[in-house]
Amino acid sequence: MNPNMTLSRAIEAETNTVRACYYCITIVIVMRKESRIYNTESAGQIPGHLSSTLQDSIRLLDQSARITASQAQEAHSLAGSTIHLNSLDIYSLHRITNEFTEVTRVLDDTANTLRNAAELSIIAYLASLGGQGGANICDGSQLQRILSHFDKQIRSIVRGVLNNSSYGNCVLWKIAEECYNQATSYSGALHPDNYFVEREEAYLEWPYDPDFEAEEYYEHENRLAVDDDYAKAFSEQIEHRRGKSKRKEQSWVDFWVLVLNRCPGGPTLFYPRASYEVKLLKFATTDIPPYLFRTFDGKSSGRNDDNVIASMTSVSRSPGDSRIDLLSLPTDRATDMIYTHLTKQCCGGEDPDNLMSWTSSLLFAIQYAIWRCRTFHCHPADIKICAVDTRRFPHGQFAPDMWLLQAYRHFAAQVGGETQKFFRFRLEDERYYNGEYLSQGSVNHASRSCVVSLESLEESGVYDLYPEFAEVQGMEKWTNRVLELRQGWSIEQRTTPQKIQLASMVTMKCFNNFETIDMVLILLSFKARKIRGDPRDNNKYGPEWSRRPDEVRRYASTAELLKSRNQSMNGWGDASLHLLNNSFDIQMVKEIFDCT
Repeated sequence: MNPNMTLSRAIEAETNTVRACYYCITIVIVMRKESRIYNTESAGQIPGHLSSTLQDSIRLLDQSARITASQAQEAHSLAGSTIHLNSLDIYSLHRITNEFTEVTRVLDDTANTLRNAAELSIIAYLASLGGQGGANICDGSQLQRILSHFDKQIRSIVRGVLNNSSYGNCVLWKIAEECYNQATSYSGALHPDNYFVEREEAYLEWPYDPDFEAEEYYEHENRLAVDDDYAKAFSEQIEHRRGKSKRKEQSWVDFWVLVLNRCPGGPTLFYPRASYEVKLLKFATTDIPPYLFRTFDGKSSGRNDDNVIASMTSVSRSPGDSRIDLLSLPTDRATDMIYTHLTKQCCGGEDPDNLMSWTSSLLFAIQYAIWRCRTFHCHPADIKICAVDTRRFPHGQFAPDMWLLQAYRHFAAQVGGETQKFFRFRLEDERYYNGEYLSQGSVNHASRSCVVSLESLEESGVYDLYPEFAEVQGMEKWTNRVLELRQGWSIEQRTTPQKIQLASMVTMKCFNNFETIDMVLILLSFKARKIRGDPRDNNKYGPEWSRRPDEVRRYASTAELLKSRNQSMNGWGDASLHLLNNSFDIQMVKEIFDCT
């Protein structure tokens, strides 16, 4: 076939497709103007519920653009192999080139318009969730001013989540979660200081500007020096302003908590804004261990799988019930829920509650898995442990049970009876403290976790690392067996390179989503091992989570020691353990422990 004839046909086909694109673009632009997705008055509707006409137009535009791209590639190939063109072909080629350049520009503008519409729609919808009452934003206008101030940063967050195809239908709560993270982190892009501090600086010299040499300013300064009552009143006014400013800053965080809590599919955070018994300052400084573990099987309560850990309330009642923060409940209901959850049987119990249990002790989780396997005659492949990296979750996703027990202890004492006894037992008997933490509602842990079966742990060599786990008599006990193991492993002993290698094998086969060195140290810390140099094992000044149980304390102190030594050797400053590669990890571990 004549190549010039083929090119002519390709040009004609592309001309028709470009015209179709023009038609689709025109419809999209018209529909965009008529659509209400920009209108904040309709922001209460979930973004994506566009009119069917606009959806059809966008779909048709997408199809036409794909056809255009395919035909453009064909024309490009033919044009590259064509040497001689007649005058008609030259004219047609010039014309389609001009049209194609224009349609490319319009397509790019339309893509930006649609992208902008999606971003605005999501932001408006999220703003409506936080503006439905509950947050202490002074008024709607102040909220709009803060949102406008952070518009660029919020859009960047929205864009980043939308560009991650792995999030799928989770984009709304993922965006809300990241906004919350950025608002609560001191270095976060949405931290309230980035808005309020700038405005407070204007009041530093309130009520008089010293640069303005007014008589009132000097009179004010003199009165502060000689009039105690005036100075006291002025000081109180300053403190009042500061308190008001702090409340405004906190209201910005409150806003994102509400947004996140009201997002479909999102987490239910522990957030004590509405609880008189719980002090926010104490909660804000409560440290959570970097890793938590949950053992489960088919008989466990709630939903437990590779993607979600969800409470009984989440799966057996209306979705709204699981989104109610325990800390916002009346004191008697919150106390009863804590007591009911922590005392229910291991097969879930009859009374559904909104809590799920986790532990900071992998030792405890493994022994629990062994006990469940033996007690309920399960296959080891059906008993699983979900390990989560808590640093990838928003603050408030998990709360220590001891903190909650202490917060509601006073009311438990008023209730008396078994409730009071149980609270006292858990708070005062440290022998059975196993680093328990609680979550509420649903925990979406996919991409932030490792889920491993007991069978995989066995096959990877965990029984070779700790033969005590394989003792038949020990399999029939749970908490008492953990207590026995802790006592038996409390005497420091030298370790061997073989044991370190076994811990490394278990880590790489079962916890390969996490930092190798972290999991190796966690596994080796089940048993007290002699460490070269000064181990500083008591963690007296460490975070609360790192002080007990024994194996968690040993992990925390060893990890800190390894980090400190690595910094001194390399001068990395704030370098963390995860910067090391796996082979160097193992070598560093061998140098930390006293090996024989």
